[in-house]
Amino acid sequence: MSNSLNLSERQLQVLQCVKDAKAEGKRPYTRGVVNRMKAKGFEISDRQAAYDLGVIINTDGTGVYSVRYGSGKTLWIYEEPLVKEPSHG
Repeated sequence: MSNSLNLSERQLQVLQCVKDAKAEGKRPYTRGVVNRMKAKGFEISDRQAAYDLGVIINTDGTGVYSVRYGSGKTLWIYEEPLVKEPSHG
């Protein structure tokens, strides 16, 4: 996985988990990301995942953002970054 985003290896894996969830039509909560990481063989706590996700949403170009309703859980949503068409002019 390329690291042009300047993320740590663990953060890149967390980002991939959010992308994988999107590919399955899901929008995971933090716990869902933790479960996906553990299924891949990574040891990660809820707190570590929440930190990594916070870094990811504040990094330009990741395509991840969060939605939180009231004091409930946070959903992590991935949207493919839009590719700008070159201008012909």
